[in-house]
Order: sequence, then structure tokens, then C-alpha cells
Amino acid sequence: MASESRLEEAHLMLVGPSSSEEDLPPVQHKRALKVLTFGCLAAFVGFAGAGLDRWLAMPAQSARSGAATNSQGLFLDEFGGGGRACMDYSGVKLAESGVTRVLWPACSKKWSEDCSSTGCCADVGMKCYQKNSDWSTCMAGCSSKDPQNESWTCNIIDSPEPRTSKTCHDRCRADSTCLLAIYNADCSGSCSFSQESQSEVVWASNNFNSTICGPEGSASELKVVVDKVTAQLPFEQPLLPIQSCSWGGEDCSQTKCCNEVLCDEKFTSCFAYSCYKKTEYFSGCRSDAPPPDWVGTWLGGGREHRSIGPAGQQVAVQGTSLYCFSVINWNTPAPKPFWDTEAQLANNIKAHGVSILQCDGNDFYDGVPTPTAAWGSFSNIDAFQQIWKIVQAKGAYKNFDWTVKVDADAVFIPSRLKMHLDKLRTPRGARVYLENTNFQFKFMGALEVLTREALELFLENGHTCIRGEHSGGEDFFMKGCMDAIGVDHQSDSDLLRDKYAAQDGPCTDGWAVAFHFHKKISSWNWCYNEAVCGVGYPPCPEGLQT
Repeated sequence: MASESRLEEAHLMLVGPSSSEEDLPPVQHKRALKVLTFGCLAAFVGFAGAGLDRWLAMPAQSARSGAATNSQGLFLDEFGGGGRACMDYSGVKLAESGVTRVLWPACSKKWSEDCSSTGCCADVGMKCYQKNSDWSTCMAGCSSKDPQNESWTCNIIDSPEPRTSKTCHDRCRADSTCLLAIYNADCSGSCSFSQESQSEVVWASNNFNSTICGPEGSASELKVVVDKVTAQLPFEQPLLPIQSCSWGGEDCSQTKCCNEVLCDEKFTSCFAYSCYKKTEYFSGCRSDAPPPDWVGTWLGGGREHRSIGPAGQQVAVQGTSLYCFSVINWNTPAPKPFWDTEAQLANNIKAHGVSILQCDGNDFYDGVPTPTAAWGSFSNIDAFQQIWKIVQAKGAYKNFDWTVKVDADAVFIPSRLKMHLDKLRTPRGARVYLENTNFQFKFMGALEVLTREALELFLENGHTCIRGEHSGGEDFFMKGCMDAIGVDHQSDSDLLRDKYAAQDGPCTDGWAVAFHFHKKISSWNWCYNEAVCGVGYPPCPEGLQT
């Protein structure tokens, strides 16, 4: 029944032999996941999912013409008069077997290869520019005189035919031996033909399009294949492997990478430690050059700060259920006499049923008093290590897709966070935290958002990040620790507007999820009204009394 329902929702279109490109479903360029292992050979070779050594989510080259549509795009192209029937399934790559033929040659590499015959470039942002009749190459731009004072015509050389999913589809339909065509929009477009038709989905991403073809009148048989494809969707994207790196003082001979990062006071520059060989038996992570008594061979740098791209339209995504909590020091006085206490702010939230109380699950946890910094914030790394243990012991987070730690002095709107999560399209099961601002280290503690799977990894291994003397804010520690133990991230700098990031002003940004800080109830309620009503006073029906 699920397959039939998906087929009913799919876009079915009958196309005649004289149809123009405009008659076909529109190409929609979206950011997609790119498989690093595939490279530009993705459409040339088959893919065994179990053998994937390493893949990295990256933006697809979506600005290119010919990116595969990201709709549930199924359409029938059936021609009479001795023609063939073909169906497209966008956003998926089907298994290839039998004799496979590559339709187009690989695009040329920048600077070093002649692109006169290919007319396309493998590198992003490059075009094929002609120097003369004997040489053209891929460059970002062209001048009539190069640095060697040699002349260039700078004519742009294009591919002999458009490297689009439509071209791949049409060429397969016209070839009686082609039963399956795989188009990949990456690397300026590639297309491969197979003489056997398959229904196994081996990958899903917006840059792929699979075309299955058969003899005239075979539309019903093709729909059976599409039913089998649909039954495998949404595609469960395999998790990225966790990279294991070493801490300072540990032997990095095997890992060849280091966890520590050294930043300046304002986080404008950060440098990862490097792994150097000391002796035949030991290598260590250092922030500076090794001393003369070390062998000194450089074995590797810092761990990869890995970003996850949005899942394709055929890929299973993380849900949006939220477990939200705030930590309240109920008996601690306000850091400054003109502020309200955390208890007063929390009770105001409780009285109105707003902020974390609008999440799918929520809790207030008792805080641990910590030393107060001169600016009224807290030095709270050890305190929050205890809080996370309490969260782990209660286990409520396991019932929700995301865990959200919210400061009581942050005006937080959960419904907006769900809108952001819908847009981010986090692959289901991914171990991900969200960078929430474009300030300093990009993860401010007023709003910490991470998937259930990321939290589980942190709760399991976060204690390994406590190494000797440590000071500073919990948020910088938390981010650095998650990076070090292998939690990936996505970035959404519109989540948080924070005064600490010089983002003061009214709370009228209709897309921001949280506004920080508002340490007086009157200020908190006024900001809430600006966020939901557009003005602080008078409040709208959803607003609060100020």
C-alpha cells in the first residue's frame, strides 16, 4: 500500500515525440549530499554500500545546469510508432550490473589538461577557456594576456551536448541496448548505460537520476520496478565512521591526528595540534615545532571538523521532536542587583507555559552554584558535567529526536526551531550538533541543540575531554569536546541572537529561534511579545503582560 500511495503522489507525465524540454519536469537545483568516495567516477562504477570506506556530506554542485530534480520525480516517457518506454526516478542511484558504458568522457582537470574535446571542467567554478586551436584548459577566469605574456582567445568551449539528466534520459531511450541509465550532476554531469535493469537502491541524493527503459508498451512492467524502488524509500543513509584521534600526551603513531585546538582570546584564529614522530616507539601531539631531540617527522594534523549537508529528498531525515531543559540555580541570588534571579525567570516561564514548556518533552534541573565571572556569566564546565550525568540517568532524552539546552534568560520559541530543523534536513540517526551563530566559535551556550545520537555519544565519551586543568565557559568546552569525540555538525547562524555576540536590539526577527540575554522578567516578556506579536506592548492574544 505504501508503494501505491507513493506512486499516486509521484508526478506522472506522458510525453510525445515532439515534446520540448519545457514539457519535462523542471530541474530544481538543491544542495545535496555528495559521496567523496565516488568522486567524478560515481556514474562510471557500481557502488557496494557495505564497502564504503568513507563518505562526506558536502553541497552538491547545484548551481550547474542539469542537476537531478529533487521531487518525488517519477515520469513516464512512452513513444509510439516503434519507440521505447522509459521511467525516471529522481534522487536515487540504482545498482548497475551487466555491460556498462560511459556516455561522456570525464571532464578535464583544471590548469593541466586540455579541455578542447570535453568542453567541461571537473573542478567547481571552472570553465574551459581556449588559448588557441591547439590548447584549451579549465580556469576560473581568462585574460587576453597570461603572466607569461602569451595570448589567449578566451573563447569558452562548451560540451558537444548538454550534460543533463534529460540528455542522459533521451540517449538511453534512443539506444535499444540501454535498460538503465544513471545520471550524476556532480563534476559537471556524468551518464552511464547498463544492459540490465535493476531495482536495488544503492544511494540516494538529489544529484542522481535513474532512468529505466524497456520496449514499447512496457510501461506496466516498468511501474513494477518503480514499485520496488519506492518500497526502499526513504533511503537510510549510512552513518559516517567516527574518526579516532589522539590527545596531547598520548601516542598518535596510529591515529596520525590530534584532538586539541589552540585559539586566540577572541577565537579569530585557531590552530590544530599536529602529530610528530619522537622516536621509533612514540609520536606526540604538539602545538609547536618538535624539539631537536625528536625525529620530527610530521604524521598528521588536527581531526576533521566535519560538516553534514542536508539530506536529499529521497533520504530519511531526523524527526523534529524536542526534549528541552533548563538548569536553574533556585537559591542563588542574581549576579547583579538590577537583574531577577534564575528562579524568578523560571517561575515566569512556568506561569505562562512558554519556552521549554512548549517542547514535546521538558524538564527543569537543579543547578550547581559556580563561580561568577566579572561580566555576570558563570564558569561552569564542571557543573554541567554533573548536569549531563543527571540528564543521562533520567533518560527522558531517548524518547525525542533532539535535545535542547536553553538558558532561562533566553527567550526561546520551540516552534521556530522545528521550522529550522525541517530546513536543515539532518539525515536520520546522524550524530550532529548545530552551530548556532556566526560569532567566535559559533556555539553559544544559551541554546545548545544536538540530536539524540550525538548526545548519546557525548554522554558515553565526554568524560575523556576532561584533561588536567580546565577553565572557561561550558559552551566552548562542549563544542570542542563534541568535535574531539567525533560528533559532526550542521550550521545555522540564524538560530540565536545573543547580546554577547553584539546582536542587541529588538526581538522582531521573525526567523530567530532564541534571543539572549534578558535577565529581568519585564525585559524577557517584552522580547517575547516582540517575537510573537511584532511589538512589545500592547501584547497580542499570544503575548504576555509586561
